[in-house]
Amino acid sequence: MMNPSLSPMDYEDPLTIEEQRSIALRLGPLLAGVGLLGLGALHRSLVPDQDAIASPMQALAALLVSIPILRKGIDGFLARPPKDLTEQLVVLAIFAAMATGDFVTATLVPLFLEIGHLFEERSSRGARAAIEGIRNLSAKTATKLADGHEEEVSPEAIEVGDQVLIRPGEIVPVDGTVVSGRSSVDQAPITGESLYEDVEPGKPVYSGTVNLNGLLRVTATGVGGQSVLGRVLALLREVEASKTPVLRLLERYAAVYLPIVLAVAGVTLFTTGDLDRAIAVLIVSCPCALVLAGPAAMVAAMTASTRLSILIKSPGFLETVADIDTLILDKTGTVTTGALTLNEITTTAEGVCKKSVVRGAAICGYSSLHPVSRAAVAAAAEMGIEYARIENARELPGEGVEARTEDGVYRLGRQGWLEAEGLDFDGHAAITGPGAWVAKDDQILGYLSLVDRPREEARDAIEMTRRLGIRRTLLLTGDREDVARNVAEELGFDDFVAEVLPEQKLDIVRAEQQGGHKIMMVGDGVNDALALSGADVGVAVGIRISEVALGGADVALTTPDLGRIPIMLRLAEFTRWMVILNAVLGTAFSVLMMALASTGVIDPLVGALMHNAGSLFVILNSSRILRFSQPQEERGPYVGPLARESATDETKAAA
Repeated sequence: MMNPSLSPMDYEDPLTIEEQRSIALRLGPLLAGVGLLGLGALHRSLVPDQDAIASPMQALAALLVSIPILRKGIDGFLARPPKDLTEQLVVLAIFAAMATGDFVTATLVPLFLEIGHLFEERSSRGARAAIEGIRNLSAKTATKLADGHEEEVSPEAIEVGDQVLIRPGEIVPVDGTVVSGRSSVDQAPITGESLYEDVEPGKPVYSGTVNLNGLLRVTATGVGGQSVLGRVLALLREVEASKTPVLRLLERYAAVYLPIVLAVAGVTLFTTGDLDRAIAVLIVSCPCALVLAGPAAMVAAMTASTRLSILIKSPGFLETVADIDTLILDKTGTVTTGALTLNEITTTAEGVCKKSVVRGAAICGYSSLHPVSRAAVAAAAEMGIEYARIENARELPGEGVEARTEDGVYRLGRQGWLEAEGLDFDGHAAITGPGAWVAKDDQILGYLSLVDRPREEARDAIEMTRRLGIRRTLLLTGDREDVARNVAEELGFDDFVAEVLPEQKLDIVRAEQQGGHKIMMVGDGVNDALALSGADVGVAVGIRISEVALGGADVALTTPDLGRIPIMLRLAEFTRWMVILNAVLGTAFSVLMMALASTGVIDPLVGALMHNAGSLFVILNSSRILRFSQPQEERGPYVGPLARESATDETKAAA
């Protein structure tokens, strides 16, 4: 569980020592180069007549920053077939800029290109974090029963059919069936169900869940890679390995752009015999604006999103978010609060008021950590009910809680347990759904119906996503069908799927994708990690984001407020629009400058100045994203170059 007091940046996956060393080795020359470039500029401004000192300093700066790009560009040129065409083009531009003494361009172009590479590589670490989080959920040891003796072994040593003993507080090491014992099991990490599962002989348990308060003997039915947790780990590796790497915008056009630039420079030299013109063509053709288009907009978007409690982990979602048409949300902890609250009080005895039922439940639940007990205590506090604080109540695993007071014996628990204690349920209507019965001595007082309530903003947030082009919404949950149906109907989902395990969530995501849909998956727990990784865009949400879910996601909302989802969609669209605008205008600017350079209108020096003006435009244009800081609901739906049909239809309807 994550600390809600942390800032958004604290949700980043920690770097390993090797990763820290690698980044330091890459950033060192970049920082040194920028420092030398600044010193050279300062020296030139203070001592203008000593350019022989300032120029070598800036030339060295350009070389330091360009080393990774030069190495990659040369390797790509020598490879068969050639590769890394972007780096080849940038290498030519660096040499051309240095030949004319434009060391600023020769330094800044490779600097921003390398920053772009670092952004892309940062997003690939999520898979490792998710896999490591899965491993941390696994039991480290297991107690195997053999010939009546207990033996502590590694979970990998357990075979199907073996019996294991699981004590209170221990992690279940295998998938299995309970042979003896009763307990409550926290299955939220696997199924996502908010209510603890009461297990008894014949009931299944899953690896990675936690046995809370009873001694269980379990026969293993799934071990290692065949267990639920093992299958999650294997599928997560498979999903991440199958993800297509994000292609940079420039790389898509470099294969065409590079030959054109070389041809224009060659024709210019051949027809005019003017080497300066050819060099000017190479300088102005350098795709600075394209190199800056992505990183500049991304840095601005990350800055703006952090203020909105949105952590962008992978820039790849910018390429696909405009095509998203299906929104899939996990239920527990995502669209609901993840905590049980009192929904309804049913009295079953004449003369018993609802407050008496809550008082009896709170007396029993005061010393218990079970979600039902916590809900009863919270309800008593909210209703202002005074009750006896019994600290030595007897809790029976999987059954209920018994508290003895001077006023009598109170019980809170299952109907079967109360019947075994001698209480008569004849004449009482059957009640289904999460909750517990309350009794005093031999009298049944009533029933507390509990519910995991939807978040207040959930319905409005889902409706807002429809206005932004989402055409289908789907609710997934490990909870029972009746619970899922109630939540789906209340929030206006198009459909729901209940009682699903993690790999089943991934199957649903893949089935939707095979149907031609682009999927955004939103979840907060381990049980969502596979679906988050397999979706076109994965969004981890809430202050309780699991490290596993965070690792599999492209974006993390560090607040449980679902209203951030439509804001995130708008920010993503706006950023993507800026990247495209930067690239289109930058390319047009380069083509215009190439035409002017090839005809001799501008010389290499003027070309370098004009070329830097194009880069400045991209940076200033990207800075518009920084103003994206207020919730967009106050300004109405975003309508821009990427606006959807739904927004257009809405505008027509308004007209």
